[in-house]
Amino acid sequence: MITINLLPRQLRKTENKAVVPYKVYLLLGVTGLVLLHLLLFGVAAMKKIQVIALHGSINKIAVSAKEAAKTKSEIKELETRTNTLKGVLSRRVSFTELLSGLSDAVPRGLWIDRFSLSGHSLIIQGTVISLTQNEMTIIGRFLQNLKSNKTFSTAFPRLELGSVQRRSIKTYDVVDYVLNGEMKK
Repeated sequence: MITINLLPRQLRKTENKAVVPYKVYLLLGVTGLVLLHLLLFGVAAMKKIQVIALHGSINKIAVSAKEAAKTKSEIKELETRTNTLKGVLSRRVSFTELLSGLSDAVPRGLWIDRFSLSGHSLIIQGTVISLTQNEMTIIGRFLQNLKSNKTFSTAFPRLELGSVQRRSIKTYDVVDYVLNGEMKK
């Protein structure tokens, strides 16, 4: 049904619509922006804390990686040493036989000062003193005796004279020598 109101406009009852002034909208908008700004600031602060924590974790992992690389290199070094020892043991050359062969090869007037075996290399240092023979001949005979010894030549196929130095002690001529050898691989 239709209702007609015949009263003049000034006397008519109208429903008052609440008019909200624009200042309220402006205040709500500014408050919303401030809250949004605080929310974004909080999120950014949390992300910054997470990034710092991740950097700490990365640093710990980097230290662990360095330790792992160091351990890995130590393991490789130990493996090479183990393989060297396995190679030495697999040849089944007895050190007593080697030393016995060395003792048999030493001619009169020749002295062994140092016998060193490290890794695959052999170093024999010594001195020759002789009143009747040439010292170089004695060193050559010693080297030939070592090469002709089956046990010694099998273990050390490359054996050669390294250096020779002549010196005098009082009235005697003395020759210091170094023999270098390489173990069979």
